[in-house]
Amino acid sequence: MRPRLHEPRTITTQSSRATLAAMPTAHQSRDTRTTRRPHRAPNYDRKLTRRIVLDDGTRIVTLRDAADLFAERFATVKSWRLLEIAIERLITAAESAERDAIKAATDAIQCVLRAQRIRARRGRL
Repeated sequence: MRPRLHEPRTITTQSSRATLAAMPTAHQSRDTRTTRRPHRAPNYDRKLTRRIVLDDGTRIVTLRDAADLFAERFATVKSWRLLEIAIERLITAAESAERDAIKAATDAIQCVLRAQRIRARRGRL
């Protein structure tokens, strides 16, 4: 009689239990937020849709330039909804690669600067 090459065995080790526990369940695999798109690191080096030039000659070209300007000039502001919206849009634009998000952030930045009477001229990119 010939020996079987593959005998059915059931081996359950600690590592295979951990592997099975880490696998997504049917409910988790249907959740598109966790499976389809991995979380991207924010990229503040993305260019704005247009350059913003202040009267003092400061040029705001990237999302990082705008974030630095906000941190410098508005550090003492406790609560201002227009600034909060601009910051939210700035973060969203940094996290996504969508041109519409960057345009919305650019518009919001310009609105904040106009509201604070920091003269901003539009520049070409």
